[in-house]
Amino acid sequence: MWTPVERQAWRLPAKLTVSRWADRHRVLDARSSAEPGPWRTDRAPYLRGIMDAFSDPEVERITVQKVPQSGGTEAIYNMIGDCICEDPGPALLVMPRDDDCDYAAENRLKPMVQASRELSTHTTGRVWDMSKKEFYFDTMTLYFAGSNSPAALAAKPIRYLFRDEVNKYPPFVGREANPLDLSEKRTLTFWDRKIVDASTPTREDDYISVGYKQSNMQEYYIPCPHCGEYQVWKFAQLKIPKELRDPAEIRKKEGVVWYECEVCKARIDEGRKEELVTAGKWIPAGQTIDADGNIHGEPNRDKRHSGFHYGALISPWVRWTEIMAQWFEANTEQGIVMGKLLDFKNSIEGLPFTETGKKVKPSELQKLRGGFSRGTVPNECLILVAAADYHKSKTRGIVRLDYEVRGFGYGLKNWVISSGSVPSFDELDREVLLSPFPWADGTPNEKKPWPAVVVMFVDSGYEPDDVYDYCRARPGLTIPVKGEQGPLLKPLKPSDLESATARRLTARKRLRYKGMQLLVVDTYYFKNQVTGWVEPKVDESGMITSPPLTMFYDEIPFYYFTEFGNEQKVKLRDTRGNIKWAWQPLGTGAATHSLDTAVLAAAAAFYKGVQYLRAPGETRAPAAAARRRVKLSELQRKKRMR
Repeated sequence: MWTPVERQAWRLPAKLTVSRWADRHRVLDARSSAEPGPWRTDRAPYLRGIMDAFSDPEVERITVQKVPQSGGTEAIYNMIGDCICEDPGPALLVMPRDDDCDYAAENRLKPMVQASRELSTHTTGRVWDMSKKEFYFDTMTLYFAGSNSPAALAAKPIRYLFRDEVNKYPPFVGREANPLDLSEKRTLTFWDRKIVDASTPTREDDYISVGYKQSNMQEYYIPCPHCGEYQVWKFAQLKIPKELRDPAEIRKKEGVVWYECEVCKARIDEGRKEELVTAGKWIPAGQTIDADGNIHGEPNRDKRHSGFHYGALISPWVRWTEIMAQWFEANTEQGIVMGKLLDFKNSIEGLPFTETGKKVKPSELQKLRGGFSRGTVPNECLILVAAADYHKSKTRGIVRLDYEVRGFGYGLKNWVISSGSVPSFDELDREVLLSPFPWADGTPNEKKPWPAVVVMFVDSGYEPDDVYDYCRARPGLTIPVKGEQGPLLKPLKPSDLESATARRLTARKRLRYKGMQLLVVDTYYFKNQVTGWVEPKVDESGMITSPPLTMFYDEIPFYYFTEFGNEQKVKLRDTRGNIKWAWQPLGTGAATHSLDTAVLAAAAAFYKGVQYLRAPGETRAPAAAARRRVKLSELQRKKRMR
């Protein structure tokens, strides 16, 4: 006859996922929860994918870049409960300070164990076995450690390592390594270890942000109830009537804030949030999801290190009116001084705050419409170049080419002559290459020949073979290029197409592309250039010395300006503390097609040497002439020495 203890010992694990275990056995205690009672994952469905990643044997590490008070810590407690009941092993929970450990043990985890019938069956019954520093169960031991305690972090072997609010950990523990490395060494003896990190981000170089970038970087995609397209909800799409700007008034009203679909621009009311978030899916970087919920592509990294990011817009405990009210509070003079803008970025968007440099405002670009119609060329223009960005749009996976025709004159003065999108290369030829462009003042072709595009750069990032075949049929007129984040030694770097792509091309294709050239474009250099062209030049006193160099045709759509301004220049630090500047999108999924075509057009102009154009009577700049004289004198001196 088996005793109850023996039956319990021989019982096979139920093999539940963490979310199913929590739905069956987790009970929220009234002393530590605003919503006491049985746990329901459906209340915060985005936590399901995070918790179930812990149940996946292929996942070793989980990184959660989250917003506060969104259920992230409770998800970690569910993982701990699952370990105790389903797959025991020594576990360690690391908190920023010892006091945090004491609070978590006494006020969160002990009530969790006592409230759950399943968990309480694994207690020993001895009061001292549930002390603040360690919990002893009949299956395993759960240890607690503050991140500032080297002895507690480096004492015992651990299979499960849980680290909450890692951004509050100190950079070093005494004279030893940082607390993350120190605690991680305790898991090395376990081949089936699991490490879970969770925190609200602060800066680009903090623990959680760096860890998330090293993961497969999953985002939560939610379908639009109108067009069906999946998208990551971003604060930029949260809308409010223009007359409402007072935070106190916003908080008093319900339903005044709505979400605007990025694709179809339809209004999504907050009342549908729970329904839509439940239908969401976690998608790693490198993959896309269509309107039918089908996932395409391959993830950039495997799921061994699974990373998750989400903001407050999908949280059931944060109202959209509160988010909008906090935004207007953060953007007051007092709010900026108090750091509320930084806190908004971290605590509402779940993103690290970055120190920004240059940023283009779309509203300012509207002032640069130049008084000429689309497809016509101002008389000052001397040369026309073009650019095309070949890619797949988010709208049902349709392939499209975004293009731009830009003219240049003396002193790098330039005009955007035409822009748009076409579905094929044949259409691109008709729009850009097959006919010249008339003069804006109506001068007939007989008196002054209409200019035509002399070169077009085509981005080969998507389906490069299609781009190579297109350019091969138009040698000298169309050139395949690829962008590379600089700064590079030269703005344009030539590369033989056959050698640059030899690893993925068959022998027949290498022969087909023999002699063709691929140009590598320094995107950092040309983004600095094109964003500088739309700004006036000022002297040290702040006085404008010359107007912007770029002008746009009158009918140019506003989305061109929006996409042009969807990147900003930010300051980054590497692991050694070295600082560099880089261009980054303003948000996840922000469209930058207009900026991309502007960069390629500027690169095409550089390729044709527009920087050397001099107006009649204009001389070389004194500094440049002086450098040239020095260089010539050096050459003469070397010749004499020979």
